[in-house]
Amino acid sequence: MSICLFVLYAYDMNTKRLSVDTATYSPLMNLIGEIESNDNYNAYYGKPENTDIQFTNMSVAEVMKWQEEFVASGSPSSAVGRYQIINTTLAGLVHELSINTNQTFNKNMQDRMAIALFERRGSVAYVNKELTAEEFAANLAQEWAALPKVIGDNPDSSYYANDGLNSSRTKPETILGVVNQLSAE
Repeated sequence: MSICLFVLYAYDMNTKRLSVDTATYSPLMNLIGEIESNDNYNAYYGKPENTDIQFTNMSVAEVMKWQEEFVASGSPSSAVGRYQIINTTLAGLVHELSINTNQTFNKNMQDRMAIALFERRGSVAYVNKELTAEEFAANLAQEWAALPKVIGDNPDSSYYANDGLNSSRTKPETILGVVNQLSAE
């Protein structure tokens, strides 16, 4: 009986997935914040320097309504906040994270959403060595247009370079250097 328990324990230890040490997300958050919004939690598409509209004082529901109206008025993008979260992504995060839309779209909320997007794009798989740094960086480039593709044709260019709106604002070695700082708890 004790051999059986040891085998089960060993199996459990070998299959236990590591989680990301949340403190190690900071360099990635800072890089994305810098290149997407000039580190402005109140930025919106075309206005990284915005100080007039205070998204950080709005509820998530108010931000979603603003995004809808902004696109309806002719904007090609609904991106808001430090991480330039578009309306469809925001709606998905609200559902995925069970966010009460009366909560404020403040710095903590935006950071929480960014971490959820990192996880969606493979940060946990990366620290568990199921993705290479290049693969994880390429996944991130599909979320944030200012990041380079890292792999494939034109690795220095944005995944969305052909849309006429976006371009990479950093180099593959920069994002890889930041990704390599992620570690497990």
